[in-house]
Amino acid sequence: MITENREFHYTCELTLHRSHVLDSDSQPKDDIVNWLLLKVGEKQFSFVYKINDPVKASYNIPFYAKLSFVMIEVVKNIIQLNHSYEVIRGHEVIGNVRIINILE
Repeated sequence: MITENREFHYTCELTLHRSHVLDSDSQPKDDIVNWLLLKVGEKQFSFVYKINDPVKASYNIPFYAKLSFVMIEVVKNIIQLNHSYEVIRGHEVIGNVRIINILE
């Protein structure tokens, strides 16, 4: 996971569905890939997430996380609080994210 020494920009409610490349008994905390894409219209923005309570996080059930965007200066002018966006892993839509709060 690439979450160490990162500045996180937002808190969110993240709902992920198990990717077809993962084992059927895996949970979000088991996935070594935490770099995903947020889709806004035709644009996609890469982000890293960190689960607030990894033990309780499950697929198909919303859980809280922090987000760190690669292009934060562009992203902060586009995304909106309390709005849901599709989440993509590679070419696979695997869930959605609702941006809750800005971290300062």
